[in-house]
Amino acid sequence: MTIRICVTGGIACGKSLVAGFLEEAGIPVIDADEVCHDLMRPGRPEHARIVAAFGPQALSADGEIDRARLGRVVFGSAARKAELEAILHPAAGRVIEAWLAGHPGAPLLSAVVPLVYEAGWESKWDFIVCVAAPACLQLDRLAARGLSPEDAGARLAAQMPVEEKMRRADRVIFNAGPVALARQQTIALIEGFNEQGEISNGRQA
Repeated sequence: MTIRICVTGGIACGKSLVAGFLEEAGIPVIDADEVCHDLMRPGRPEHARIVAAFGPQALSADGEIDRARLGRVVFGSAARKAELEAILHPAAGRVIEAWLAGHPGAPLLSAVVPLVYEAGWESKWDFIVCVAAPACLQLDRLAARGLSPEDAGARLAAQMPVEEKMRRADRVIFNAGPVALARQQTIALIEGFNEQGEISNGRQA
């Protein structure tokens, strides 16, 4: 049987880092953010719906969705954020489900889904891992990505608290120290899945 692993967590907590470790171990990974970015490309129905909902100011000069500009709008308004998610989440869910179905017989599959709880996708997974880091470190990492303190704070405030995701997850990987420590925790997680499909501290046993 295939075990479906979801990697979630707050912004700038290290979800992609953990996903990279899973890929190094030979586990196929799909990233919901990358799926959404693809859905936003010109020519896609979701691109047209975003422009219709948010206006031409959501576009860059070359016709692409200006994600930075759109982000400032949606992270400053819960209603606008919900509007964007209503456009993207159903289509992203279909893409991810098709990807999962396209790997029959794989012992482990993983998806990075930052908004797994917010989207109501919790039941799709056998095991959910939350990658966590202190808020001060999240803000530092966002600053390193070029976000202003105001934009970074707005993005943190717009998300479900990491503590709540930690509470609801099957396993927590703390990414507040050296990269090697996050790798060690990820390897320990992988080793917890045995040949019978059992999950240590998880939903299957």
